[in-house]
Amino acid sequence: MLLCSAMGPGRALLPADLLVQFEPWRSHVANPPPARWDALVWDGIAQYYPWRLFAAESIRDGVLPLWNPYQFCGTPLLANGQSAVLYPLNAVFWLLPVSAAFAWSAWLHLTLAGWFVYLFLRRMGVGRFGGLCGAVVWQLNGFLVAWLHLPTVMCTATWIPLILLCCDRALTTGRWRYALAGGVALGLSYLGGHPNIFMFVVLLTALYIVTRAVSRSTNLTFGRRVVRLISTGATVGITGLAVTACQLLPTLDLLRISHRSFVPGPESYAFFLDRALPVQQLAGLLIPHPFGHPALGTYVGRGNYAEYSVYVGTVALALAVWAVLTSRQWHTRFFVGASLLTAVIALGTVVNWPLYHWLPGMSRAGGPNRILVLLVFSLAVLAGIGADSFVRYVATRGKSSVIAPLLVLALVPLCAWLWLQFVGAAMPSFNPTIKLMSAAELVRAFLLLAGAVVCMQLARNLRLHRAGQLGLIAILAADLLVAAQHHVHAVPQAWVYPSSAGPTAVSGRIMTNASDWPLHGFPTAVFPPNAATVYGVREVFGYDSLYLSRYRSFASLIQGSDPSPPENGNLLLARLGPVYGLDMMRLAGVETVVSPVAVEGGGLHLEPAEMFYTYHDSGARPRAWVTENAVFAPSDREAFEAIVRLSAAGDCIIITGPDEPASELPQGSRPAVELRDVSPNCVAVDVDWGGGGYLFLADSYAPGWHAYAEAGELRVRVADVAFRAVALPEGTESVTFRYEPSSFRVGVFVSLLALAGALGAAGGMLVLRGEAQ
Repeated sequence: MLLCSAMGPGRALLPADLLVQFEPWRSHVANPPPARWDALVWDGIAQYYPWRLFAAESIRDGVLPLWNPYQFCGTPLLANGQSAVLYPLNAVFWLLPVSAAFAWSAWLHLTLAGWFVYLFLRRMGVGRFGGLCGAVVWQLNGFLVAWLHLPTVMCTATWIPLILLCCDRALTTGRWRYALAGGVALGLSYLGGHPNIFMFVVLLTALYIVTRAVSRSTNLTFGRRVVRLISTGATVGITGLAVTACQLLPTLDLLRISHRSFVPGPESYAFFLDRALPVQQLAGLLIPHPFGHPALGTYVGRGNYAEYSVYVGTVALALAVWAVLTSRQWHTRFFVGASLLTAVIALGTVVNWPLYHWLPGMSRAGGPNRILVLLVFSLAVLAGIGADSFVRYVATRGKSSVIAPLLVLALVPLCAWLWLQFVGAAMPSFNPTIKLMSAAELVRAFLLLAGAVVCMQLARNLRLHRAGQLGLIAILAADLLVAAQHHVHAVPQAWVYPSSAGPTAVSGRIMTNASDWPLHGFPTAVFPPNAATVYGVREVFGYDSLYLSRYRSFASLIQGSDPSPPENGNLLLARLGPVYGLDMMRLAGVETVVSPVAVEGGGLHLEPAEMFYTYHDSGARPRAWVTENAVFAPSDREAFEAIVRLSAAGDCIIITGPDEPASELPQGSRPAVELRDVSPNCVAVDVDWGGGGYLFLADSYAPGWHAYAEAGELRVRVADVAFRAVALPEGTESVTFRYEPSSFRVGVFVSLLALAGALGAAGGMLVLRGEAQ
């Protein structure tokens, strides 16, 4: 039901209603709808759609896209884990139209999420009714719904219950095939594409394995429990690492040279805690929108709504409390502890200090708030246990059987009312409109609880107990579906980057998106970031969570200052300003500048245009050219200083590293080159003078680029801080640049070896079982 409006013909589960607030798309849509700016939801259309589209088109052409040639003068694609190119379930994007596939992918993962929780609860001894209740809560909780348009969050979190199920079976049965399956599920979670959420998945998995193994619930001696702990933990961890090697190794390789390759200083811990969950926003556990709704423009809470969304349903929370009060099984105690621990971490308490300093990756998580995914998962499991406990309680009690559950149900809205009184006194921004909305949410909570009471009464009747159970499940779903209203952006597919609005007659590289990018309100922009990838146009800037640090240094020379807005270091923008670094633009091969305002700069010629200021630079250098003039700089810092001094010095290039004299060019020759883009990972350059000089290519340099000519492999050098150059030996007629990172080759080998081993082990077990029978 949540996705019905997005799965119809001609519909898309994408926030394109934000896209059509920008030009040129706004002028190509009849009656564009009003929309509230949401910087996080915007990523669904600005990052994930371009990545999925480019990957799908490349794979359909038979090419695995390791490199994106359209942004940042070229940038690694697959190595950024959020591109999720290797995630098997993303095959839906290859098989269906990409704009339609987002809804089907969401449906698939929500279905799997519910099924896995159902299986996990059943493994714990919970009945079918409790399993269904837990599944509904995990499928539709406020956290997953708020992040619905960033698919990597859901793709990563979906596998949590399956991982725990496999680990549980491995620990209790001692059969290592379950540990292997758990490792594969852990690997799939990583390939889903959200490293931050995956880190928390690993944390929960480790806690579960350790506590389940050492507890007496497994009915083993202490020595055997330790053996099970070591064998299961090692098998799950090693298998998970091996399965993910194809993605993990390239990502680690990119992290080392990316704009995030910094060592957090002492002051960073305070910045980390700055994004912790404010204690007032725990009210989101009790009612869905205590601080207003972001899509309605009434949200007054801290930061982005999705970062602090924790609603699991009023009735579900009451069932979780009931589980705490009535269930004595080990899993109840574990998930109560997990709920409390994750809440304490999310609130930014001192518990974060050892995690930040000692847990790998935590210092770069951006904040402790996203661990809330584990809180809502734990509450969903507790809700399932509580529902099952309630059924058993009713079955064994007489007429007074619903009195205790009623008291628990009444406790939730009472706590909500008391908490809202506290919030109203503590937050000046908690205005009368928000108070009125919160009061309405409170009334809705009471109505839902009244419906739950009716279902409880029905459940007491032997003939109507099924109807009562189904009614309670329906109330759980209705509660969460009503709370999800206005969070889902279901739009016509025609709004998703319409082809009629794409750049036309563009030659060479362009610089677009000359813009302001404020934190709140729609930015002033033309072709916002990554639109060039959609339209197959080469752009000098872009938007990515991982891009090359040396290219950021070069971009600062174009911008003349920090190339990123203060709100987001993942953006490289040509922000509004009177002058750009014209010499650097020419060096990057920028022939066209498109801007919403006039740009002052010598040598830029204004072209006729209906909508924007469009400039052509006749002095731009071609993307590939040849020179015999080179200055060698021993380090990146000295190369940066040299390019500032010599950028306008004719056809001289700055090469980083030791000297490498090139053969002289033929006297009086004017070298010309012909460039062919063979694939995203391959560029060929034909030369017509037989070699000599240095071939400069205005595409970003990254380790993994190799160059081949008739004489064999050529050394690819860093030129002009961020680009590529090779010395051309005599007899050269063609040079082919190929992106072949060794980290990817090694990773693929390890992953295939791991999968072959897992399949072989599974096949061997089946053969042995057949022989035994």
